[in-house]
Amino acid sequence: MADAVCAGLAGKTPPRTWSRALLLTLPIALWSLFMAMRGLMQPERSLQIASGLTAALMVVLFYMMMKTSSTYRWRRWFFVALGVLFPIGFIHNVMVLRGSMGIPIEEMIAGRTPFCFLPIPLLILPAALTKTLVFPGSLLPGGGMAGAGMAAMAGLWLAITLVVGKGWCSYACFFGGIEEGMAALPKKAQWKKLDPRLRLVPWAVLLAMALLSLALFEPAYCLWLCPFKAVSEYVAARNTVGLVQNGIFVVLFGALVIVLPVLTKKRTQCTFLCPFGAFQSIFNKTSVFDIKIDRTVCSPCVLCQKSCPTMSLTDESIKKGETLMSCMKCGACVDACPKGAAVWHIRGTQVAVKPERARLMFLYAAWAMAAMFGGSIITQGLATILQRVI
Repeated sequence: MADAVCAGLAGKTPPRTWSRALLLTLPIALWSLFMAMRGLMQPERSLQIASGLTAALMVVLFYMMMKTSSTYRWRRWFFVALGVLFPIGFIHNVMVLRGSMGIPIEEMIAGRTPFCFLPIPLLILPAALTKTLVFPGSLLPGGGMAGAGMAAMAGLWLAITLVVGKGWCSYACFFGGIEEGMAALPKKAQWKKLDPRLRLVPWAVLLAMALLSLALFEPAYCLWLCPFKAVSEYVAARNTVGLVQNGIFVVLFGALVIVLPVLTKKRTQCTFLCPFGAFQSIFNKTSVFDIKIDRTVCSPCVLCQKSCPTMSLTDESIKKGETLMSCMKCGACVDACPKGAAVWHIRGTQVAVKPERARLMFLYAAWAMAAMFGGSIITQGLATILQRVI
């Protein structure tokens, strides 16, 4: 009781009872079970076990978010698991199907490659001007299943994005968990002062890659700058150009996904390079959910600013009581604030009025998305591992 009173005085939501938390978790439990049913009904024992474990993970983590009123801490367990298990399952499948992680450029452009959301903003100009997708297929009649599949996935992405905005980058991106996991390893950052102007680089990359994709009718970012090609599939190195491309992938992956996150405790690839992240930031303006700073209880401790993994809080934005457009709604600032000044918020409502309700509504949408997209990826990764054990 004393803990709850202290939490309430500090502006934090007091912990819920286990029964209340369990009741709030029930919708997610049913959704997670529904998402797992396909795997549970498969004959492979490894896939059955992996599906059950994934559903249990999603339910337990959501329950802990409800019980403790902490978001970032428990979300990170899911997100890191997603980042680690994605390349395990993906590389295994690619090696079984093709025997190599390298894919000929003709195969990529023809659409015979798994869907990836990162090129979505690069497809807009070619699609709008020529009705053709430069990757991975065409939306024109006769474009085949690649085009239809791409249209369906893009439509689903858009519907979800309009609700959660850049929250996609914290709950659905199967790459970001790798660098977030690396950033979690050190207790303290070695590099604490980063030039805030670096936040503009992803916008420059977005513009440059979109124009190049239109000019060349090739997914320019995928071919030249995507660090995660190092752990997924890359253009087969048939010549010097291919070797240079793959060298760039490895260098960027090592620097932005491994080394710099450890040194800075930030998601440096997301913050300083990713054009998709910059594009997602636009939809933070359409999302009904955001995070605000209640200036009436805020003290100048800047713990929220220090905790943000994407540098989406500045002295100026805190004074205005808001995050920058690049906020990915991970909840780190809310969890870090000792006064409860950083709060979840629904647009059009007063700040700090029932923030826990806003958090709950956002998490239902975000976690359902996480179970749908991330759950299947985690299941595949676990099944790949279990095949070696069982």
